[in-house]
Formats: sequence, C-alpha cells, structure tokens
Amino acid sequence: MLINRTPPRYPRRGPSCLLVLIVLFAVAGGVLLISRADEVRQAIIPTVTPEPTRSAADHALLADLSERDKDYQEAIGHYETAISLDGTKPEFYIRLITLLARVGEPERALDTSEQATVLAPENDAVWTAIAYAYLANGDRLADLGDIVGANLQYSQAVQSADRATDLNPDNATAYAYKAGGLVLQEEPELYERAQQEADFAVALQPNNPITRYYLATVLTYQGYYVAAREQYLDGIQADPSYVDLHIGLAYNYFGTSNLSEAILSFESAIAVDPENAAAYDGLAYMYLQLGEDVLAEDNASRSVALNPNVARAHGRLGETYFRRSNYPEAIQELEQAVKLYGTPNVLNARFFNMLATAYYFTDPGLCLQAAPIFEQVLTLPIQGTLLEESALEGLDLCRRASLEASP
Repeated sequence: MLINRTPPRYPRRGPSCLLVLIVLFAVAGGVLLISRADEVRQAIIPTVTPEPTRSAADHALLADLSERDKDYQEAIGHYETAISLDGTKPEFYIRLITLLARVGEPERALDTSEQATVLAPENDAVWTAIAYAYLANGDRLADLGDIVGANLQYSQAVQSADRATDLNPDNATAYAYKAGGLVLQEEPELYERAQQEADFAVALQPNNPITRYYLATVLTYQGYYVAAREQYLDGIQADPSYVDLHIGLAYNYFGTSNLSEAILSFESAIAVDPENAAAYDGLAYMYLQLGEDVLAEDNASRSVALNPNVARAHGRLGETYFRRSNYPEAIQELEQAVKLYGTPNVLNARFFNMLATAYYFTDPGLCLQAAPIFEQVLTLPIQGTLLEESALEGLDLCRRASLEASP
C-alpha cells in the first residue's frame, strides 16, 4: 500500500529576504535625502523669481496714467513713491504739489514745496506750483471764514509767482496766479496791478485756460461782468475740462440775475467733475434763490458729503432745513457752519442769526444759547440792514420768552 505523506509546514521564523532588502534600501535612501537635503530641495522646488522693482520713472508714468483716469489718490501715491526712489527730479515735486493742491490738500502741497525749493531754487516751474498751492490754501481758509489767514496765503502766492516770473519772464501761468493772489485779497487798491498781470498773462498765452480764468476773475471783482463772461467762454473753448471756468461762469450769470444759465453752468461743471463739492454748493445756492428747497437740500447734502470742511455748505444745508421748519436738523448743520466760521462777519452773519432763531423756535428755553449769538451779530457794522433787523427781532423774542417764564 502506497502512503502519500505531505511534510508538515514549518512555521515562519522571520521576515522574508525581499522585505529585508526593501527596508534596507528605504533607510539608505532616507539617510541620503537627509544628508543632501539642500541639493534635493533645489532640484525639486523651482527657484522663485523676484518681482522686478519699479523705477522712479515707472512710478511717475503710472501716476500720470492714474491722473488721466482721475484716480488722484493713486496718482499721489505713485508720485510720492517716485520721490522716495529718486528725490533729485524737480518735475516729480512739481506734479505732486500741483495735484495735492488740486484735490484739496494744499497744506500737504506746501509741506512738499519746502523740499522742492531746496532742490531747485532756480526752477520757475517749482515756484509756479507753489503759488498755486498758496492760492488753494487761501481758498480753503476763506471757506472756513478765516479771511485774514486767507489773505496771508494769497499774498504768499503773489510772492511765489513774482519769484517765478523773475526767473522766467515768459511764464504766463505765474502771471495769472499773481493776478489771482492780488485780486482775491479784495483790496480795491490792488485791482489795477491784478488787471495788468492778468492782461499780460493772456497776451503771452491766449489759449491757456488758467490765464483766461484769472483775467475773468479780475474783471468780475471789478464788476465788469460782460467782459468777464467773454473770458470764461474763451477759456472753456480752449479747455472744456477746466472746471473752475464753468463755476466762475455760473457765478457770473448769477451776478447778472440769469439763474437759468447759472444752473446750466453749474451742471456743466458737475459733468466735467462729478465730485466737485463747490459745484454742488453753487447749485444749492441757486435753488435756494428759486425757492426750490428740496433740490437745494439735495445738492447741499452732496456738497457737504464731498467736502465737510466748508462752512458755507453746512450753512446752506442748514438753511434748507430751516426754511421747512425742520429745526433740529437745521441746528445740527448751522452749528457746524458756525463752528467752522468761528466768528461772524458781514458775509456769514446770516447763518449765525439763523442758528439762534432755530434755537428759539425749537424751545424758547434755548434763548440762553441764542441771545449771545444775536448780540455777537449786532457788534458788526450792519446798521440799517436786514441782518440787524433779524438779530434785534430775535433778541426781542428771547426777552419776551424770559418775561413769560418768570413767576
């Protein structure tokens, strides 16, 4: 008999040779990777190429493009970067000073001008830009009701423009700024010189919108509205994008009681510059003259939103509320106007009277705040005017309220 016996399997006593070899190779590879980590990393991870650094000229070009797109803050940033990279180029300073003044930051412009004059004291374009910055700062102070401070800035503008024309007798823009600095001081004895400077500026560059604007301004201050209007229109024809010409023309029309044309000119200014606070403020004023209080409020609100630092705009917005007996909101805006003005003068006293009157109509008990304002207005040389009549009437109302409240 054949017996088939299968030999029993012996139990496995350890790992197979193949597994041992795999482990040994893995350990050896790991050791190799660790010992040559830097070489492996460079081979596997691609080298990052650093972004090329822009030059000062590149930033100046980007600033110019941003300015054309009316992205003024971005343009300012590029000019400042260009100066930080290369502070030896007067043109960078000139363009930055001009742009800062244009966007309502004349104080920063004047700070920058100090560096520019040290760098290029014999560059007439530098002094021209500085004259423009002084004019803009004068306008800013005038908006706040600081007439004395404004006139000092206008005088500084004349001095800077004088320096520019001494360096370059053919600098038409500098002559125009000189005329502006003279006439905006509102001193009649300066008007003749302002006229001479403005005439010479236009003779040098008749197609320069700046020379036309300041000649028109000089003529307006002297009461020559028709002649001034011709200059505004010639300037607009030379450069329709120069917004100040549209605003000046609007006030010229208002000066001759042509409110319809004035409104159209303010609207043209807004079409050129949709964020021009002065144009909205002017529109609000025109609608107040027409009794269109809702339209006046809308435009005054836009003006205040765009530039909250103009006392006159707050006053006009407060007036729109006051005329519709919305005294709480009128008080809010008129208080802001009075705070910005600081003290009353013949031009702004109406807003002081209006605030005091709004206090009384809100609550006669507020006469403790109203009466001193009326008294302050009455210290002005306003005898025989509506301002005096309004202040006296307000004081009388407060006296009656005080008597009625007495036991």
